[in-house]
Amino acid sequence: MLEYLNLKLDGLGVGESSLNIWMKNGRLKYSYDSTEYDNGPSLVLNVSRDSASSFLESLDNLHLYRWKEQYFEEKKDRSKEQKLSSRWYLFYKEKNREAKEFQGSNVFPKDWEKLMEAIAKLTADMDHSRFNGLMEFTMDVKDIREQIFWNPVSREENCVEVEYRDFLSVSRESKKLLYQQFTNGVFTVKHEYNIPNIVDYLLGNIERYFTNFSESDLPEEEADDSAKITICLYFENGKRQVLRRTYDRYGLPDDWDDLLEDFHKTLAYYGVFGTIFDSGLYHHGVKKDEHIYLSCIFEPNGKSYYYRSREDNLAVGDFVLVPSSRQENAETVVMISEILYCKEEEVPYPLEKTKFILRKLDDGDFYSFLTGDNPDRNA
Repeated sequence: MLEYLNLKLDGLGVGESSLNIWMKNGRLKYSYDSTEYDNGPSLVLNVSRDSASSFLESLDNLHLYRWKEQYFEEKKDRSKEQKLSSRWYLFYKEKNREAKEFQGSNVFPKDWEKLMEAIAKLTADMDHSRFNGLMEFTMDVKDIREQIFWNPVSREENCVEVEYRDFLSVSRESKKLLYQQFTNGVFTVKHEYNIPNIVDYLLGNIERYFTNFSESDLPEEEADDSAKITICLYFENGKRQVLRRTYDRYGLPDDWDDLLEDFHKTLAYYGVFGTIFDSGLYHHGVKKDEHIYLSCIFEPNGKSYYYRSREDNLAVGDFVLVPSSRQENAETVVMISEILYCKEEEVPYPLEKTKFILRKLDDGDFYSFLTGDNPDRNA
C-alpha cells in the first residue's frame, strides 16, 4: 500500500514540476509543490474513494520496487544529434517498506507511460473541478448551550439555556471569508477576511468532501437538543445543494478535521483575534524601580534558575548566554521559561546574588542547549 510518492519532472520546455501523492487516515491526497497561486497555501487536494481505489490498483500493478535506480543514456549515445533534455526523479515509499529513489534523463523504465497515465487520470478528474463550479459555500452550526452569568443583585451565578450559532461562508464573487458567532440570534463575533489569493483553493477543495452525501434532512428520531449543521453549496450554473446533518461523527464526512484545518490555517494566518490579544506585545514594558528577572532552564524540563536582564526585548522561549557557575571564564546557554518584573522588595532571589545574562542568542545559536554541551547542565 502506498505511503508517499514524489515525482519531479524537468525539461521539454515546461520547467520543473513536482507532485506529491500520499495516504493519510486511509484517504488519498495529492499536492503540487508550486502553484499559480504562490501567495496562498499549498494545494492539498482530497481524492474520492473511487478514484483512489483505481489509482492504487494501477500503482500496485506497476511493481515499482523492481525498477532500476538509474536510467541514463549510454555514453556512446551522447554524440548523437542534440535533443531536448528531460530529467525526472521519483521517490516511492510503501507502508512498512523502505523508500526507493529512481532518476533518469531521456531514458525511462518500461512501464513509465502506465505510471504517467495513472497519475494523469487521477489529477485530471480532481483538477477539472478544482477552480470551477462552486461559487459559494456556507456552513451553519446550531447548538443549545448553558450560559452562566453573575447576578450582581442576588450575588449568585445564574444559568440559562441559549441558542448558540456559528456561521461561516466563502464566496468566489466577493473573494471573502466571513465568520460569525451568534447567541440567541444576536451576533457576538464577526470576522471578515479578504482572501483573493486563496478563495479558489478553498472552494475548489470543498466540494469533494460532500460528493457522497445525499440531499436529505435530519432523521426524525434525532434528539432535538443535538447540535445540527446546515451546509449549502452554490454552483455557477445556478444549482444549489443543501445538506442537513447532526454535528457529530455520524453526520459529518470522515475527514472533517482536514476540511476544518484549511479554514483554521486561513484564519490563523490572517490573525483571528488581532494584536490587541497578543500577550507578547503587552507583557513588555519595565516600569520605574522595577527589575527584570528571567527564570531560565539549562535543559528541557529541568530545574529553573534566576538571572537578571537590563534589556526588555526578551520573550519566553528565547535562548540567552549566561556566565557559567561551574567553570571560571566559561559561558552557558539557557532558555527563558518565565519573565518577571519585580520591585526590589518582591524579587524572587537577592539582587546582589543574581547574575546578569550576557546576551540573547540567534535562532540557530542554541545547539549546545539541545546537545548537552552546557557546562552548567544538571547543575
